[in-house]
Amino acid sequence: MKTLLALVMFALPIAVVAAPTQVLGIPFNGKLQYSPRICPLNNEKSEEICWRNSPRIDDAGGRVGSVHLPDADSRPLWAARGWYELALNKDLTVTRIKVLAEGTERETIFQSISTRFGTPVSDDGRAARWLHKDATIQMLCAAPTKCWATFSVPVAETELAAAARLKQQQKARPITP
Repeated sequence: MKTLLALVMFALPIAVVAAPTQVLGIPFNGKLQYSPRICPLNNEKSEEICWRNSPRIDDAGGRVGSVHLPDADSRPLWAARGWYELALNKDLTVTRIKVLAEGTERETIFQSISTRFGTPVSDDGRAARWLHKDATIQMLCAAPTKCWATFSVPVAETELAAAARLKQQQKARPITP
């Protein structure tokens, strides 16, 4: 009986912890198991996520840059052959995924995101926004077949806004009027 009770006490918290949401095969708001490296000259040969160029380093030590995602067949058709940008915290937590999808109708992308994340909170025919417990998704289309879809961690958005305000407040000021 004590063994069963101990098993339940220790196993229950493990079961409650949810796995990060997978977006395009990436553990969104979860940690990557490895630090991405710079891609080889032939990106298609890479079997893991890699940086196409050296990523930018932000003030907190995180990295942002264009990446190659392997296994295009595992992604929706609209995102299979796109341009991707990834933002990672210093601890390798994925905080933003941006996709440029060209050649696919806006409605196809819209329906794909809506199927996964529900009805958008706003849609004006050019831009749409979804709010989900794990992500804020924004889609912006510059043409009928050229759209950007950005998946952001809600906390990351507020942290970016707070950092921008702090930077503005700490701007060098003139000594005299």
